Amino acid sequence: MPTESELRRQFHDDEPHGSIDLDAVLRRSRARRRPRVVAAVVASSLAVVGIVVPVSISVASQQTTTLSAGSAASASDSAAGPVRPPGEGTLGSGSIKRAPAEKINLCGGTLADSAPADDGLVLTVQPVDAAAGARDIPVSVTLTNTGARRVTGSLSPFPTLTFSRDGVVLWHSNGAVPALAQEIDLAPGASTVFQTTFEPVLCGVQDDEQASFRPNLPDAAPGDYQLSAALDFTPEATDAAGSDAAVLVTGPTSPVTLH
Repeated sequence: MPTESELRRQFHDDEPHGSIDLDAVLRRSRARRRPRVVAAVVASSLAVVGIVVPVSISVASQQTTTLSAGSAASASDSAAGPVRPPGEGTLGSGSIKRAPAEKINLCGGTLADSAPADDGLVLTVQPVDAAAGARDIPVSVTLTNTGARRVTGSLSPFPTLTFSRDGVVLWHSNGAVPALAQEIDLAPGASTVFQTTFEPVLCGVQDDEQASFRPNLPDAAPGDYQLSAALDFTPEATDAAGSDAAVLVTGPTSPVTLH
């Protein structure tokens, strides 16, 4: 480093007439400092960039990973099909949840319009001619295999009868039913007969809300009515693919004349 005397001498030699030009000195000083300041600023900027750039890349990478995971989950869900709510299962092929035969026609409701059974089983009720006010009128109900194949399985011990008029349910079989299944084996065209009874009375909605109907229900007036039958049949599964779901067996209505 030059001494003070050398600096003074330098200043005198550089300036004309030996006088010190303060402005010139300051200009030369600034000129010598400027490159160092610029270099320091550049170095400082690079240091900041060196810190910020990795952070920016890291954040962008994290967002991309999250979106990719979401997209993959969506693609997987689409491939697997709709998600089912917990506890929800699937019914067997062609099977439908329904009420049992004794609950398909309720008092005061519309007479159910049931499709014929796929196996060809049909229930027919003999026509009835009786006095108004009669009780426990005997009725024969015939189960016939109208299909082309032999039918085997089990069914309700008694068919459920429905007394109706103009499509409105007036009464139906009610009360305790024996928990005994009846086995059947019907060739095409074969049939079996049930003996049961019915009462031409008028029940109400409140009767279906109780274990048994009210006593002394009002009698149906003389006139023309209809009677139909239904029962549950469980076919015998012949192989692993066979269905053992209960089938509803019904048939046409038959005339009832009260006089």
